[in-house]
Amino acid sequence: MKFKITLILLLCLQFGFAQVTNQGKPLSWKLQGLEAVAPVVMPKFDLATLQAEDKANENKKDMIWRFGYEFLVDHNLNNSGNWHTLPNGDRLWRIRYQSAGAKTMNFLFSDFYMPAGAKVYLYDNEHTDVLGAYDAQQNNEEHVLGTWLVKGQDIWIEYYEPAAVAGQGKLEIFKVVHGYRTSEGLLKSPDDDLNGSGNCNYDVNCTLGGIDDLKDINKKAVALIITNNSGFCTGSLVNNTSNDGTPYFLTANHCYSNPSQWAFRFNWISPNPVCAGNTPSTSNAPDYYQTASGASLKARNEASDFCLVQITANMPASWDLVYAGWDRSDVAPPSTFGIHHPQGDIMKVCKDDNAPTAENDGEADVWVVGNWELGVTEGGSSGSPLFNNEGRIIGQLFYGSSDCAGLVNNGGYDAYGRFGRSWDNGTTVNTRLSDWLDPEGTEALTLDYYPPAEVFAVDAKAVIAGLGQGVCGSTITPIIRIDNKGTENLTSAQINYTFNNGEAGVLPFTGNLATNESYVVTLPEMQGIQGTNTFTFTITNVNNGATDGNTNNNTTSANFVVEEIPVYALANINFSLVTDQFGYETTWNLKDAAGTVLYSGGPYGFMQQETINTTFTVPAEGCYIFGIYDEEGDGICCDYGEGSFSLITANGTVIAEGAEYGAEFVAKFRMEEELSVSNSALKNAVTVYPNPSSGVFTVSAAGNQALTYQLYNVLGQAVTSGKITTQGTINITGAANGVYMLKVTEQASGKSANYKLVKE
Repeated sequence: MKFKITLILLLCLQFGFAQVTNQGKPLSWKLQGLEAVAPVVMPKFDLATLQAEDKANENKKDMIWRFGYEFLVDHNLNNSGNWHTLPNGDRLWRIRYQSAGAKTMNFLFSDFYMPAGAKVYLYDNEHTDVLGAYDAQQNNEEHVLGTWLVKGQDIWIEYYEPAAVAGQGKLEIFKVVHGYRTSEGLLKSPDDDLNGSGNCNYDVNCTLGGIDDLKDINKKAVALIITNNSGFCTGSLVNNTSNDGTPYFLTANHCYSNPSQWAFRFNWISPNPVCAGNTPSTSNAPDYYQTASGASLKARNEASDFCLVQITANMPASWDLVYAGWDRSDVAPPSTFGIHHPQGDIMKVCKDDNAPTAENDGEADVWVVGNWELGVTEGGSSGSPLFNNEGRIIGQLFYGSSDCAGLVNNGGYDAYGRFGRSWDNGTTVNTRLSDWLDPEGTEALTLDYYPPAEVFAVDAKAVIAGLGQGVCGSTITPIIRIDNKGTENLTSAQINYTFNNGEAGVLPFTGNLATNESYVVTLPEMQGIQGTNTFTFTITNVNNGATDGNTNNNTTSANFVVEEIPVYALANINFSLVTDQFGYETTWNLKDAAGTVLYSGGPYGFMQQETINTTFTVPAEGCYIFGIYDEEGDGICCDYGEGSFSLITANGTVIAEGAEYGAEFVAKFRMEEELSVSNSALKNAVTVYPNPSSGVFTVSAAGNQALTYQLYNVLGQAVTSGKITTQGTINITGAANGVYMLKVTEQASGKSANYKLVKE
């Protein structure tokens, strides 16, 4: 059975997006004395019926993933809202919509035209989420525009019109969409649907080997699309033989709706990639809210499921976009990779080390990827490009069965419409690619990306290949890499690394790296502090002072988080679970720090509630991770049964409990023998002062405790150590200013606590 992979809208990237013409904030935010605007209150609707329909359709991938209810309205600049005239003759028009319980709201303008200088903003009543400006660059032949989503249930639309163009603007509001549901991860933060996809996915910046250079180029071509006002797909900018940067964009035909209502987001990429793991990805927002609205159709054809549009606006050069190359030879390459946004999540990559198979399935000419070596695709990946081993597009995603099974894929396949068939299989210019992507009639079989990368004689690239952080760990062991991207051999360089902006560590490199060869170094263990820690790697003094032609890739950073993990007395753990009526959506497991699954359960039955009680025998002291997962992202309470779970030690201490956890709930905890003092109690019993100080710190312990201490710099290097009973001092006046980590250990129990010290 095959499934089309259109995901329709897993709610969306809602926080303060910079449009192509972002001009700051709405003017009304700075004005006083504006007239009150009576809100347009949307009526109630039958939410329960919609939810029942959604539940019935939840596994049908060829159907829209509905998130909102559409109200049809007829509001424009003449029959609704309020006008306010400014002293210089400029005017503001504002209208306010309220829809009780809405998680988001978005709008369709059925008549949209912005004269020169006019602009439209959308924002919530609390001024925490703003969208715009929409201006003349979004004008299109059809005079329609679909907006991105704004978070909240009380939303304003504001139109600014300069006096010089009075009466020329058009703004007709035809649809108000009440967003009544979201996917897991959405609306937690400005990172939108971050971490909504499966755990076996690889962030696009993961080091995969062999394709990294091609991937790093082509990721700049890929964008997440909102289509049909309520759906997610993926696609890619694509080059043409004129090499002129025409913003042609390739996606799937089954993603098609009126492209003048589409919106695009580029360069949403995690700076700290997670490569098939339970750790959440981080976002590059708000620096990379790169969205554009509107496009015009050029060609589409269901015979290979392709759709080519031209984005209306010209994207700024500062976005550093790439127009991907292509290969229309229709010859199977030895390997492939894809770049996509599964479930509207941050950009991911998948890789197959085998040749795809050319097939005609009765509906379309496709490339079939039998089984990904790394990653998968999901709903929302539809239309995403399939690249050959030379980094050229050979197809776009049509359907498939691949999915995550925990941290690995399920062995399923994916099918991509073949670019070579899309090229000239159509009989008209609007059913084939050739007229648009080869306007000069060169009959080229292949084309490289645009603009071409500049090549330098000396070009050393810094790469963080991994941090080596354990699931529950507070230390890292960074693995760094020097890549030679220049044409000359790389013979020497200086490796500089810092941890939390402290004193730099320095290592020399000498060797003879040819073009595209690498040198790998594993650095010493570094002790983190609670919260976010930053590791930075920089390359300097390349080839004994030669000029590095590309300094943009000489420095790279990665963050890691040290969590405060609760500690419980070592004992058995009682797990209790009551499912909702859709128990087949629920699974759970208990793992140790190495990731070994100790206990697991589910999925359970359909339309019946089940009760599960089991006891976990905890084998030893250490860190453990409990996770409970819901396939549909709605937890186990309360619309379809009063489900719940609890995790309680044999001593009666609650480790975790809940029901409304969305797609997943994960708890990390330590089990230790019950000794004289807990880690948290020790930390409360020991004080360090003054902090910050000029170098002399007093350590004071309540009671007559015998303590040992070790002091580390930010590179994890030991600075000093000693013993303290009740009170003592640590003198580092001769050390460099910066951040240090003090580890204090109670000799009797072995319990320890960490303290961040600042010398200034």
